[in-house]
Amino acid sequence: MYRHCISCSADLGANESLEAFPVGARIAFDGEKGRLWAVCPRCARWNLSPIEERWEAVEEAERRFADARLRVQSENVGMARLPDGTRLIRVGAALPGELAAWRYGGQLLRRRRGYLIATGVAVTAGIAAVGGLAAAGVGMGLLSFSGMIADSWNKHQAARVVHRIVTPEGDPLLLRRWHARSAVLRTAEGGGAIELLVPDARREKPEENWSGEPKFSDDVTVLQDADARAFLRRGMVHVNDKGASRSSLRDAVSLLEQAGSAAEFLARVGGEGRPLAKRGDMKNHLVPSASLAVEMALHEESERRAMEGELALLEAAWREAEEIAGIADGLAAQMGGVRLFGRGG
Repeated sequence: MYRHCISCSADLGANESLEAFPVGARIAFDGEKGRLWAVCPRCARWNLSPIEERWEAVEEAERRFADARLRVQSENVGMARLPDGTRLIRVGAALPGELAAWRYGGQLLRRRRGYLIATGVAVTAGIAAVGGLAAAGVGMGLLSFSGMIADSWNKHQAARVVHRIVTPEGDPLLLRRWHARSAVLRTAEGGGAIELLVPDARREKPEENWSGEPKFSDDVTVLQDADARAFLRRGMVHVNDKGASRSSLRDAVSLLEQAGSAAEFLARVGGEGRPLAKRGDMKNHLVPSASLAVEMALHEESERRAMEGELALLEAAWREAEEIAGIADGLAAQMGGVRLFGRGG
């Protein structure tokens, strides 16, 4: 089993996804013709594997591709990203049900753990302070002080700039995390695109009422499709700052799967015209699972666009590699009497 590119001698790398073929972080395969390639990370040339090393690996690659959480497909070539980072490039017609929901769970679960840990530390520290120093009247002061620090940190995070736009008047506008909490997602007139209604977009900090809750004016800035998506990809982190439990994550994934695609889910949510988070007297905000699904859908869209941009290049590389593979396998069959397999034969 070779481990270096036959064109530039670069190390092909390794993967942990294909037990039968652990060479290469990018693996291309054609189950119909029984082809298997390791794609060079340096020169992008497709290195055809020896015939005797293909059979189990091609079958395993087909299974892993079908089960992949994120796949994209053109007419002749598909690509999937596996959990260990391995890219599978599948040659052939698209599989049925090609669209699969991207499970953005790892980061959301870690965010949840971080939130619970931070909350637990603050509570434990406060209890310890109260228990050890209450007699001196210091414990409650420390507890209050720790709460003030946590509140200050949260406000600092909420004020972070996550997107910049230019208004129709030519003025720069800085959108911050907290703006996402007050925003309303809706479908643009005519359907397809989305819009985001952002109150008080020109404010650096939200105005608060007597109880410390933010209140919003009628000054609303409308973000069109591209700006709305760019802002929300980063702003939803603040809306979903508590992360996700496994049950809420399952509910969010279920919502995406029921919609059929990330774009269709966003269009469906936009059609309801709901605020992204609980906001003052508005009670029809998104439930937590739907809010999580919005964040997941936006990132899935971004991932898909990046992967789809590679497909055109892969098409050209595949055509060249297939021509060479056809010649090589033909010579091997003539010399060794090897019968190449295919689904039809």
